[in-house]
Amino acid sequence: MTTYALTFEVQPPCDVASVETAFYEHFDGTVAESFGRFLVTVYVDGHDNGVNAAQHAAMELQRKLDVVVCRLDRDLVDASEIARRTDRSRENIRQIIHGERHKREAFPAPLGAPNGKSIWEWGVVNECLRRNIPDVSDPETYLSRDEMAIVDAWLVRWGTMPRDQHVRSEFYEITAAHMADTDFRDRRGSHRPSVDWVSSWNVRRQTRNQALTSRTAG
Repeated sequence: MTTYALTFEVQPPCDVASVETAFYEHFDGTVAESFGRFLVTVYVDGHDNGVNAAQHAAMELQRKLDVVVCRLDRDLVDASEIARRTDRSRENIRQIIHGERHKREAFPAPLGAPNGKSIWEWGVVNECLRRNIPDVSDPETYLSRDEMAIVDAWLVRWGTMPRDQHVRSEFYEITAAHMADTDFRDRRGSHRPSVDWVSSWNVRRQTRNQALTSRTAG
């Protein structure tokens, strides 16, 4: 089973102590403040992919901690930090970065190089290490750059869009593949589901969720 490591930046709560207490009661992970940012790391499993895992975790954080989840944290690292996390020397990491060791796959390109100092996203580095030097990588899975972009866009929409509009947009995304498979498009161009169909789908989903909740409670 895949375990995802997800670090979210949330709006700094008014009562940090109560949020920390509630967090450790409900979640496996850590809470930390870093340069004025409030970061929450959770470890979740039981999901088909990282995007679903992140969306579920964000909703649970907001519901159980009463916090506003802003975005995913990129967890930027330089070569020295990579060496620290992998328990290897800086020289060894330099050789890996420059392809002098473990030449099966090129090391990921840095995200940037402020003042000539290369930095990477730890999740991208960890996945490269997992494929090439498994014994030094984290056991958890991190989201890719594309997955993080999808989740961040979803968080913005979740926080700013009216609920009914959000549900309709979510429906269009979920049914996009189905519409393509069943040739939902006619020769005159693209056709989108009617509002009535969207509302009907949402009612069915709510009914199903309520049934599952009742069954769990029983």
